Amino acid sequence: MVFEMKRFFLLLLVLGCRGENGESKKITEQANKQRTVPPLLQKFSREAIVKNLRRKVRLGQALSVHLFVPLCDNENQGIVPVNQALGNGKNLKTNLYWGSRYGIKSYFKIDKHWKLLYEKKNVSESILERIVFFRQYHTKTKVYLIADAYQGDRMQDCLKDFINAVAGKVSGELLVDGVKVGTNHSADLIGFNGHNGLMDVSIPTQLHTSSLQKDAVVIACISNRYFSKRLLQAQAYPLILTTGLLAPEAYVISNIIDSWANLQSAKRIRLSAAKGYHKYQKCGLRGAKRLFQTGW
Repeated sequence: MVFEMKRFFLLLLVLGCRGENGESKKITEQANKQRTVPPLLQKFSREAIVKNLRRKVRLGQALSVHLFVPLCDNENQGIVPVNQALGNGKNLKTNLYWGSRYGIKSYFKIDKHWKLLYEKKNVSESILERIVFFRQYHTKTKVYLIADAYQGDRMQDCLKDFINAVAGKVSGELLVDGVKVGTNHSADLIGFNGHNGLMDVSIPTQLHTSSLQKDAVVIACISNRYFSKRLLQAQAYPLILTTGLLAPEAYVISNIIDSWANLQSAKRIRLSAAKGYHKYQKCGLRGAKRLFQTGW
């Protein structure tokens, strides 16, 4: 019964993404005016990115994924309120995008293929928790997943940090069991998972400052409309964006990472995302495929 209630409130959340009305629309229109793409920034392929990934795997070097997760927040995000526990932007244990059944931490923690190596609370004023998981695939590819849970009322900080990471403004390393794991722009795949905060707030444009292009994933409602130009400005490849309203749950990210780590094509990675979504949402594979896009 509890599980069914959660799914009901989740459905309300998906239907409640308010990107096309009221104050959110005004903010979005203002942000769009500021997102004129400089003529020198050209769309590009993943060729250089894939070449680097293959080199690292061939040398036995681990890949890393850095995921930015703003906690679901009834009071501070433009969503239809969900159950109080699911929508408490300060409660890690019950939050829809972190501690619930299909939240990032809970989902990967019960997946036998992934091992939780690191947990740290109160990383900063905005980040309530940082976790690191590890997995080695049958192909011998090793992957570290770093996920940061941002307090629900710190959406703007989460967005800024994500864009700064893909643009190369911030790089870093985290020591985990004696291994240096790349974070921010030093990660190989950089992702955002949660409510589409660009529907509610505006953040400064960031142009790329690194010669290394990165794969980027944004699992949030209608992310192609709101993030594609920003990723172009940051010179990050839009590996997976979304075209409509959806539930940004962990199984989508999980499927994307599995396909990506095995060096599959962008089209195959998109298909993996769709299969994961269809498996849990029962929306039909064709419909699920329409929810995801890859490339420009």
